[in-house]
Amino acid sequence: MPDLSAFPITSKWPAEHPDRLQLYSLPTPNGVKASIMLEETGLPYEPHLVNSRPTIRVRRNSVP
Repeated sequence: MPDLSAFPITSKWPAEHPDRLQLYSLPTPNGVKASIMLEETGLPYEPHLVNSRPTIRVRRNSVP
């Protein structure tokens, strides 16, 4: 298995258990299907929820 530190995504979501499958998914139907399959097969995995939405910053302007 390759060293996980070679992948940029692991710097944001580091693996606690590098010996397990790492599931990086969005809360979408396909992301849920992948986690269901892993649960039903009994394969050990570590889930990482990926947030694809940028942080929204609210800027309040005062109007004179």
